[in-house]
Amino acid sequence: MLKRTLAFLVLPVFAVALASAAFAQNANDEIPLEGTWAVGDAQACDDPSTERLTFDANGTFTAEQGGKATATGFWQLADDKLDLHMVSSPAFFHDQLQPFTGQYTYYYAQALLFDYEQQGLRMVAYMAGQLQGANLARCP
Repeated sequence: MLKRTLAFLVLPVFAVALASAAFAQNANDEIPLEGTWAVGDAQACDDPSTERLTFDANGTFTAEQGGKATATGFWQLADDKLDLHMVSSPAFFHDQLQPFTGQYTYYYAQALLFDYEQQGLRMVAYMAGQLQGANLARCP
């Protein structure tokens, strides 16, 4: 009887301890995404033709390439999964869609982020039936 009572009291303590450790680990492992990132390596930050993504702390983001805004929207990061809700023109995604210049529509993209380091990360993104990988470098 004493063993059962002791097990009954100890089990919730272990559950709380494990949950606290898991929460602390996730909080510390969170990727600080706020800031500007260039697609490519560190030299891409200085190349004006490189695509750049700027993630603001208020949950909004902008994408630009060659000095032109290509998309704007909202982002949410949970663990290593990035959700992007954006407005953009199909003309920014492929040369064959140039007739759509000036037309805008809603897009949703999901990305998995991995190999995070202070100055860069890698991602695999899925949008409109297409899967694509990219390296991102944090710009100063």
